[in-house]
Amino acid sequence: MRSRMLAGLVMLATAATVRAQVNGNLSAFDIPIRRCIECDDPPTILPPLLSVPPGTAPQPKGPCGPSGEYDPGYLYLPERAPDRAGPGPCGPAGRFWISPNLELAWLKPVQAPALVRLGGLSGPVAYGGQQSTPFTAGFSLSNGLWLNEGRTMGIDAGVLLLPQTGTNTVFFSNGASLLLPTPLGPFPLADPVLGYAGAYQAGFNTRFTSADVNYRNNLFCTEDARVDALVGYRFAHVGDEGAIYGKRLGPGGEIVRFRDDIIADNNFHGGQIGLAGEYRVDRWFISGTGKVAFGAVLSDTDLEGKLRVNGTVVPIGFYARPGLNGPRDHSSVAVMPVAGLTFGRQLGDHTRAYLGYNFLYLSHLTRATDVIDPTPAVMASNPQAPQAASVLRRDAATSDFWVQTLSFGVEWRY
Repeated sequence: MRSRMLAGLVMLATAATVRAQVNGNLSAFDIPIRRCIECDDPPTILPPLLSVPPGTAPQPKGPCGPSGEYDPGYLYLPERAPDRAGPGPCGPAGRFWISPNLELAWLKPVQAPALVRLGGLSGPVAYGGQQSTPFTAGFSLSNGLWLNEGRTMGIDAGVLLLPQTGTNTVFFSNGASLLLPTPLGPFPLADPVLGYAGAYQAGFNTRFTSADVNYRNNLFCTEDARVDALVGYRFAHVGDEGAIYGKRLGPGGEIVRFRDDIIADNNFHGGQIGLAGEYRVDRWFISGTGKVAFGAVLSDTDLEGKLRVNGTVVPIGFYARPGLNGPRDHSSVAVMPVAGLTFGRQLGDHTRAYLGYNFLYLSHLTRATDVIDPTPAVMASNPQAPQAASVLRRDAATSDFWVQTLSFGVEWRY
């Protein structure tokens, strides 16, 4: 009993001592921590709470997000969704382009009637039919300009120039008959029975020019391809010049000469529509163009001649007879399609080289051989007589015309 009372007095004294130390602002580390060694029960006296250091009091919460300098600990969101970037400009790059080309061209030759026959009017044709296809080297130039940054609206223009080229035929006969058909009978240019020796020469030259200007509007555009619609105007000129010369030497020394000069100029004017496209793979590209123009051909023709019998010259030819000679003009409705295909490679940021093929066609024009009457009224005994043609067939026929070219070109784009 006495021991229990003594233990209670010790515990009360200890508690009073601890409270006095706390009230006196004593450090908590000055308080000895006693643990009950005699038993396994946990201590009943806990150390006091540590005092809060000055300046570490929690700050009041402000609005979410940083204020002032950028804080990498926050995730920033824009006030509104960003605008979507539209598609880039249609390729190929460059607002302006220019393309000079070397053109190797083949032109449709004239179709001459059977002007000279061998042996008789039903004999083989010595001169007539389709002549050999003339070949020439020419030049072309195309250029264009996009009117907006997206390269979807623009204008382009092109021109093709082919110099004069053609065919020439010369033959002489001393032992075979050369007969020129006429309604009044065959005119002997060379006849071994009658003792005539003769020569015949014919040549036809052709020149061609074409130009067009178009407005381009994009119909389809991707990163590697585009298709444009074309609306514009096309001009074309086809000019033929021909000369037919004949000479007959009689047994008595008499000489008969004639020369017919033929000119046929055709100018086409028409409105044009079409499509142009391009496809690119890496640095290679292939492009194509198809156009068709509808309009009219204005034809101006002239037929003049000279005929000489010995020393006498009259202003008529073998074909340029009265009623058929002189200038004429007329017009025809025509259509002109144009197609082209190009294959090439990009050489740098602004340069491309390519090889191309082009085909141009024109309907209802007058060629040089369409001007003459293949069977004029000429008297065999007196070709100098101003015999009029029995049937006027001047400019009675029309023909068509085509040109095909191989192009070697370079294109610069800026």
